[in-house]
Amino acid sequence: MAIPEAPLMTMMNPILNPKQPIAILNTDDVDVGLKIKYVGTQKSATVEVNASGLILLKHGVAGSEAADITIQIGATPGTIDVSDASGNTFAEVIDHINGSANWEAYLVGALRADSSNASTGSLLARSATTISPNVDLPLYKDTSKVLNLAVRIGKRSAVSGSEERAACEIYSITSLNTFASGTNLIKIYEINEVEKTETLVYSLAGGATTAENTKTFVNNGRGSLGVSKVGNHLLVKMVGSAACTGSIQVVGAVGTGL
Repeated sequence: MAIPEAPLMTMMNPILNPKQPIAILNTDDVDVGLKIKYVGTQKSATVEVNASGLILLKHGVAGSEAADITIQIGATPGTIDVSDASGNTFAEVIDHINGSANWEAYLVGALRADSSNASTGSLLARSATTISPNVDLPLYKDTSKVLNLAVRIGKRSAVSGSEERAACEIYSITSLNTFASGTNLIKIYEINEVEKTETLVYSLAGGATTAENTKTFVNNGRGSLGVSKVGNHLLVKMVGSAACTGSIQVVGAVGTGL
């Protein structure tokens, strides 16, 4: 059954109109776990996720990048070992990256408490990828290991001193878990990046596995459930008890203002 929650702020604040309709579809192995960018002083940087799920960060002269010694969880400089007790949740990974003057990262389709360990919650392997400074690079979740697909709704706001304010609302969630066994839940979390809080505001059984299921949240033309407070955003997750393959689509709207 749905978790009772105090009414959330709607999109009626005039600074947040007009609203921009959005529809986001995520499927196997295109579900972004986090985004990372290089903000250091070197001309080039590389990001790699190896077959064990370890994250390797280098910077320097293009073609001759070296391990960034401001990054280290585990035994190797420039490496985040996600099997290490200090790096096996996404909170630990993100906070460590953001503790370096050379890198910034934020979560997209993962919660802070979610496992980053290769055995249960690994990122999808990515060969060393060269990125230019201040350009976001997505790192995808390995859906063969994690038990969920997720969609983030809303814009980052009130982060790093930004004065932009954003809010969002959800009209419908269509999910299809093609894994042939287990249970299926739809969960909505309200995320406050600044305070690092993640509040479960909705949880209800999805459709039976292999059956498409649509939930609607519209009342008087507005998203009536899963409406974010101004300045926060929402994360919608389809969570399987055994595994989660298939797709999740969220239709809603986002508004921004100052």
